[in-house]
Amino acid sequence: MKVLRKIDLGIGVLEFFENHVLGYVNPGVNFDQKERQLFLEACLVHFDDKPFGYVSVRKHSYSINPLIYSELNTVPSLKAFAIVSFTNICTGNAEIEERFYKKPFAIFKSTDEAQEWISTTVASFK
Repeated sequence: MKVLRKIDLGIGVLEFFENHVLGYVNPGVNFDQKERQLFLEACLVHFDDKPFGYVSVRKHSYSINPLIYSELNTVPSLKAFAIVSFTNICTGNAEIEERFYKKPFAIFKSTDEAQEWISTTVASFK
């Protein structure tokens, strides 16, 4: 899959594809409502109400407030969420986060697997 656009938001990077985005948060960031809004606004502008999925690639250690998912549940065009985990601790955290998200959600060990799943899942909503 080819990256169509890349944005550096200062707290992380977004890589946009046809129907999904890969998000990389910088090390040490406390990802809360303000950070969620920054990432989400960039996605909504790029996809312009088209269905999309978000893949969180957890390369670095950072904290995340799982309550952000309650607000993400209300975004109509965000159809699915995936996490790429490289450690057991990250996988455990992702399993907790999964409880807060009410749409399709999956955890993967590789970015390629996550992209295949998210692309297929989002395509099913068209």
